[in-house]
Amino acid sequence: MHDAALHGAEVPSRDVILDAATALMARLGYAGTSISKISAASGSPASSIYWHFGNKDGIYLAVLRRARHNLVDSLPGPPSGETVGERLTAFLDGANAAFERHPHDLRLLLDLGMLEKGAGVAAIAELGEYRLALRQWAVDSLGHVFGLVDRPAVADELARFMLSVVGGTAIARWFDGPVTSLPVPQLRVALLALARQHGLPVDEALS
Repeated sequence: MHDAALHGAEVPSRDVILDAATALMARLGYAGTSISKISAASGSPASSIYWHFGNKDGIYLAVLRRARHNLVDSLPGPPSGETVGERLTAFLDGANAAFERHPHDLRLLLDLGMLEKGAGVAAIAELGEYRLALRQWAVDSLGHVFGLVDRPAVADELARFMLSVVGGTAIARWFDGPVTSLPVPQLRVALLALARQHGLPVDEALS
């Protein structure tokens, strides 16, 4: 398979194959995506796919790694604002923008990917790293929003809730398409309610 490259034959772009594989795996999952389907979607012969990635596990791992880097790089920094309400608005606006830019990546990360029994150990480990990176971002951001430097357990609870909603929305979007969006107003109300349950001063944000 390397002979084609050595003799100057054009090898289809790795990114073209990854684009096709990402769309297929986000829609069909690991088990439902085959080399033949990736070949048809990318316009690349199977030999080129094997040349770039070795096997299906290699493609899955490459898809997950690129998705993680794309998503993490797009996440906003600490939300700005003088009040809890302003910071929460900035945080949710940034999260929603990332969701809209990377729906495939979030679907791969947050929902059915972790249930793929046929995926290799390296791919499952990458999914774990992927989820940890998102959760750390959510913990740090929500900790900043609500001033939780000394209460990391509360920040973690809020982050887990936030990501469960994002994950559920990603699954719904898988079935329903772009008509489904992150329920930002409802998520704002729920986060403020959880924060108040923990005794945090959020009354001004509720007004």
